[in-house]
Amino acid sequence: MAFLSTAVAILAALVLADLALSAAVIRRLRETEAKLIEMTSPPASGLPLGTAMPDFVAPDGQLSRADIVGSPTLIGFFSAGCRHCPGQAEKLADRAEEITGSGVRVVSFLTAPEETTENLGPTLQKAGLLVMDDTPSAVMAAFQVQGTPTFVMFGADGRLVARSHDLGEVLGSR
Repeated sequence: MAFLSTAVAILAALVLADLALSAAVIRRLRETEAKLIEMTSPPASGLPLGTAMPDFVAPDGQLSRADIVGSPTLIGFFSAGCRHCPGQAEKLADRAEEITGSGVRVVSFLTAPEETTENLGPTLQKAGLLVMDDTPSAVMAAFQVQGTPTFVMFGADGRLVARSHDLGEVLGSR
């Protein structure tokens, strides 16, 4: 019987030691993960918050900064080959009435060859003004858009109040 009690005590000690070592390993993994995220996270890109809306003229000349400054404006940038653009375009179309009802103007820029616009074009037209361009434009450069989808929200004063690749994040800032 003494042998069995000793074996149970040794086994309990080994289980406790294993538990302590596992906790230490998990803590170290979390620290390493945090450092890795910090090292690999890209720097913030795009216009800094608070920046005034840049001067621009749409490729077809139908829209410029002067046309929209003075009212809150949500601008979305989309492209035909973008994996996440169709989903974000649907979200924008679904929420367009809510957005415009709160006094925000919605403008979408779609970069796509003419023959590929049938997928995103009609969806984005439901959301508001759609500006088409067959190549990445100077407008994207002016707004420092580095990937699509990208949303930028400007206040009535013409200053950037939010930017994100996700519509929900931009609208959450209102």
